[in-house]
Amino acid sequence: MTFTSYPFSSSPLSTEAQYALTASRWGNDGVHTDDLSSTALKVTANGTSSVSIAAGSGFVNGATVENDGAYSLSVVSNSGGASARKDLVVLRYDASADSITPVYKTGGSTAPTLTNSPDTGVVEIPLAEVTVAAGASVVASGAVVDRRWGVGRPVSYGTATSRPPSRKGQLRVEGNDILLGDGTTWPYVGTAGDPAWSTYNPVWTAGADTINFGSGTTKGRYKVMGKTCFLEIQVIPSTNPGADTDSLNVTLPVAAKGVVRDLFTVHLESSNGEGAWNGVAMIFPSVSLTKISRIRINNSDGQARNMLTNEPINFRNDDILTISGFYEIA
Repeated sequence: MTFTSYPFSSSPLSTEAQYALTASRWGNDGVHTDDLSSTALKVTANGTSSVSIAAGSGFVNGATVENDGAYSLSVVSNSGGASARKDLVVLRYDASADSITPVYKTGGSTAPTLTNSPDTGVVEIPLAEVTVAAGASVVASGAVVDRRWGVGRPVSYGTATSRPPSRKGQLRVEGNDILLGDGTTWPYVGTAGDPAWSTYNPVWTAGADTINFGSGTTKGRYKVMGKTCFLEIQVIPSTNPGADTDSLNVTLPVAAKGVVRDLFTVHLESSNGEGAWNGVAMIFPSVSLTKISRIRINNSDGQARNMLTNEPINFRNDDILTISGFYEIA
């Protein structure tokens, strides 16, 4: 047994089998299309004894096939059959015939299997499954099921400041971030590995008033995974902000999608002898998608009350308020 390598000056790529072995790894087998809602090589029927394959191109075992117009392929009759028969329309790569051609393969109660024998030079990929009714020699339009494999484009690499036009179904990598083209933009999918926490400065307000808890006393951190933002906020006042009659609000690091009211857990612990309190914080989509609009604390009578700067407890020096949870982003 020996190792063979090519193409080199002394050992060029010289056979069809060598080319197929090499080129078949350049791309996946399938129909060339960014979106399977396209008609590229799509099979349709109209109640006759043939099916039609639309124009398009594809890739099979390292070779390209192209159809430049509607192509008619005869259906094998099931006139003597006692039950419906499931068939396949395939593209067949045949090294001995030097071609890729559409082939109608008959099955039975299940569709026939695909041939995948690159060593012997025959590889098939499906275009459609066709059901021929018992005793029939024609195929109704609803009896064809699309079985095409789509082949898009290779992964694109780059930065957010230098993006090519979006291609539907194409993956793009920017650093550790993964995006998926939709044909218009490059929506974010996720980050490879566990993304690190990022910090931000939450801004506290009550109505039109900005609340000052003292310098460096409020902290916020977050990380985004897919369409989910994980959030933690903590504030330990170093000064008493005084009384305000409006509910406390705090900004979010990333805008919420706002499908429902997102909830966060709240724990408020007094360092001034007023005990510990639990509650929830909420994003109200009807009010704002960029902030938590309500913090509600369960008071001693079991009723939830909106948190103000001095209600239901007087929030002041060295008290600790923690908000944590996650929410859906746009």
